[in-house]
Amino acid sequence: MSPKYRKLFEQNYKKIFLEYARTGRNFQDEHFPTNDVSLYKTPNKKHDHHIEWKRCKDLTNNPHLFVFDNEGKGKINTDVVQGAVGNCWLVSAIGVLAAHPKLLHKVIPKASDQDWNHSDEPGKKTGVYHFRDTGRHPGVFRFRFYRFGEWVEVVVDDYLPTRDGKLIYAHSRNPDEMWVSLLEKAYAKLCRCYEALEAGTASDALVDLTGTIPDTIELPNTTHFDDIPNTPSSHCSSMTVTANKNVVEQMGLKNFIMMIIIANKKGALMSCNINPLEGEAQQERLPNGLVIGHAYGITDIQQIQEPFWKKNRKNTILIRLHNPWGEIEWNGAWSDKSEEWQNISKSKRKKMGFKIADDGDFWMSFDDWMLNFSILIICRHLNTSIFSFEKRWHGITFRGEWSIEKSLAGGCVNNKKTFYQNPQYRIVTHKPTTLIIGLMQEDKRANITRENLTIGFVVLKVEENRKYRVHKSTFDVAGRVTYINTREVTARIALKSGNYILIPSTFNYGDEGHYFMRMFSGNRISIKRLEKDKPKKKWWYPLIYWGKSYFVGTIRIKLLSVNLKRYIGKAYIKITFADLNGRIKQRIVSPKFITNDDDDGGVTDILTEYTFFTRDPSTAGLLFQLYQKNTFSKDKLLGEMRLLTDSYSKEEKVSKMWEITKTFTKTVKIPKSYLTSNTTTTETEGEVSLDECEDVDKKSEKTVTRISAKMNGDRSVKKSSRNDNKRRKRNGNGHKKGLKSKDFVPQLIDANIGELKVRIIYYPDLNS
Repeated sequence: MSPKYRKLFEQNYKKIFLEYARTGRNFQDEHFPTNDVSLYKTPNKKHDHHIEWKRCKDLTNNPHLFVFDNEGKGKINTDVVQGAVGNCWLVSAIGVLAAHPKLLHKVIPKASDQDWNHSDEPGKKTGVYHFRDTGRHPGVFRFRFYRFGEWVEVVVDDYLPTRDGKLIYAHSRNPDEMWVSLLEKAYAKLCRCYEALEAGTASDALVDLTGTIPDTIELPNTTHFDDIPNTPSSHCSSMTVTANKNVVEQMGLKNFIMMIIIANKKGALMSCNINPLEGEAQQERLPNGLVIGHAYGITDIQQIQEPFWKKNRKNTILIRLHNPWGEIEWNGAWSDKSEEWQNISKSKRKKMGFKIADDGDFWMSFDDWMLNFSILIICRHLNTSIFSFEKRWHGITFRGEWSIEKSLAGGCVNNKKTFYQNPQYRIVTHKPTTLIIGLMQEDKRANITRENLTIGFVVLKVEENRKYRVHKSTFDVAGRVTYINTREVTARIALKSGNYILIPSTFNYGDEGHYFMRMFSGNRISIKRLEKDKPKKKWWYPLIYWGKSYFVGTIRIKLLSVNLKRYIGKAYIKITFADLNGRIKQRIVSPKFITNDDDDGGVTDILTEYTFFTRDPSTAGLLFQLYQKNTFSKDKLLGEMRLLTDSYSKEEKVSKMWEITKTFTKTVKIPKSYLTSNTTTTETEGEVSLDECEDVDKKSEKTVTRISAKMNGDRSVKKSSRNDNKRRKRNGNGHKKGLKSKDFVPQLIDANIGELKVRIIYYPDLNS
C-alpha cells in the first residue's frame, strides 16, 4: 500500500528527531542551508542586507508552536503578520487557515508532539517528551502541503532569518508563537527559496494548505444593488462558473449571500482582493484604508439584528477580514472605532471576537464589501465519504501531459487544425448534475527559468453513442473556462443527462507540460479518456463483408424535435440503422422525454445526437420509431419515419447539415383487391389515407405486421404476419379463414400522430 504522503528529499522526521535528540545535537538541514541559497533565486549575486540565522530558543526564552488566547478556550490566534517578501497571498491564506484548527493540524501533524516541552507544563508525556525541553529539543519540525495531487511532507530545522534580532519574514504577533514562521520556511523550502514566494494567488496558497478545489467568482462592479436580481437569471441552469462570469447576477443576490454564509458555516476557506482600475497601481492604499491588489482573508461572517424596539429593524451581514500587513485596516462603517458598534451589546461583541486594535482584523458590512472588492475565492471541502449524512460528491482524478512528440499539444480552439489533438475525456451522465472541474499544471516557482503556461478547457456536448475522439468543430459548447496563466483553473458546470467531451489544453500550440485534473460531480457519472480516433479494422471483416469490409464514412443524426397532434406523456424514439441493404443493423434508444402537455400536442424538443459508421452510404437507411412509455403495460408504437442516406452522400451534399421534417407513418396490410382506382397512392411509398385503412379494418380481420427498415428501389422487405388471437380456428393449410396472407400487401399510411424533425450530415471519412 502506497504512503498517504511523499517525503521531500526522502527525509524521515521521526528518524531525524530521534537521532539528533539522543545525541544532544541541533539539526541543520543540508537541503535548506542557512545562507543565501535559501533566501534568493540568484544566490551568487551580492546582497547588501546582513541577515543572521537564529534558532527559536535564541529569539525567545519560551518558544511554542501555538500560543492560545487568554480566555483559555483553545482558540488559535489569527494575528499573522507579513514579512519582507511580497507574499501576502500566502500569509493571508495562513491567517484564514488559523481559523480552522482541524485543517491547520493536517498541515502541522501531531503539533503537540513537535512542540517544545517546558518544566511548568506537567502532563506532556507523549512520545519522546523528555527530549523536547527548550534546551534539548533538536529543532526539527515537519509540515505537509498539497502539491500536484499529492500530500508532501517537508522537514525543516528551526533556524530563522533575522535582522537586528528580529524576524524578517512572516511571523505571529506574539513573539513566543513560532508556527507561522516555521510553516513559511517549510513552504519556502518546497518552492526552493524565500524569494520564490514573491507574488502569487491566494487560491494557490489555500489549495496547497488544504487540498480543496477553489471557486473563483467575480463580484459585480456596481454601486446599485437594485441592478442585481434577487432570483436566478433564466440561463443559470446551464451556466459555467468562472472568474469572467457574473455569477452573482446569475445566481441572484439572495442566493449568493446564502451561499457564502453556508460555505462559512461548513468550514470553507475564503479570500478576496481588489483589482486595480484604470489609473490605479498595485499595492496602492485607498482613502478607505483598503489596499489594491492585496489579498485579504475572510475569517468570519456574522448576521446581526437591530434591537427589537427599533422600527423597521434590519438584519445586517458583517464580514471579518484579515490584512497580513497588520496595522492597515478599513476605516468605514463597522470599522474598529465606528459608531455602529455602539448599538451592539457587549456580550455580542465579545462573542464575535470584536476588539479595537491595529492588528489587521476588521469588520465591514456585506454591502461595503461587495462595493469595494473584485474577486472572491472559495475553497470548499467536498464530502466524498459514503459514511456521512451530508451531500456526497463523486470524485475522480487524471494525470496527463501536453506533448508535441505524442501529438497532444494542439493549443486552444483558436488553432482549428490542431485543437482536437489535445487529450480528450468522455463524460457520461444519466441524470442532470453539477460538475466541478479543476485543471492544475506543475508549479513553476522552483524553476526560475520557467513561467506558468496559459491553460484552460472546453466541454462539448456530443453524440449519445460516441466512443471515439472528436475531430471537427461541429458541436455545441456546454461549458468552458477562461484561459489564464495561473497554476489552476476551475469551473462549475451544470450538465444535463447525455454524453460530453472534455478537452484540456494550453492556449498556445506546442506548449508542453504535465497536468493534474480533478473532477467532482453531484451524481454518479462515468469518465474515461479517449485514445482511439476511429473504429479499428478487424481481421475477419473481409470474410463476412467481402468488398465492403471497412467503414468509408460517418453519418451523424440529431433528433431536433417532435410536433405532435395530441399529448402522449412520456415517450422515446428507437433508432434502427441499417447498412449494406439491411445486412448490418444497429439499434439505439433515445433518452425519454415528456411531450408538450397541451391537449392539442405541440412541439417538444429532444436535442439528442447519434453517430453511425457506414460501409456503403448508398445502401444505408434509418428507421425512427416513436414509442409511448407505459408503466403497467407494453410500450406502444405510435408511428415511424424512414430516412435513406443515399442522396446525402452525393458530392453536392457531403459535409453539409440538412434539416428534414417528415410525418410519422405506420405500416398496415391492405388487401390487393382494395387497391382500386379510388385509392390514392404516393409515388414512392404507396401510402393510402387513414380513413381508407380504417374502412379496411372494418371489412377484414386485424393483423399485425413486423417489417424491417424498408429501403428504396427493388430491395427486399422482410415481412411476416401472425394472428393475435391464438384461439381462432385455422384452416388446414394454416391461414385464416377468408382472405389469405398472399392477398395482403404492406402499405405505409399517415399515423395521424405528428411529425419528426431531424438533422443529418454525412462525412466521407471516419474523423468526425
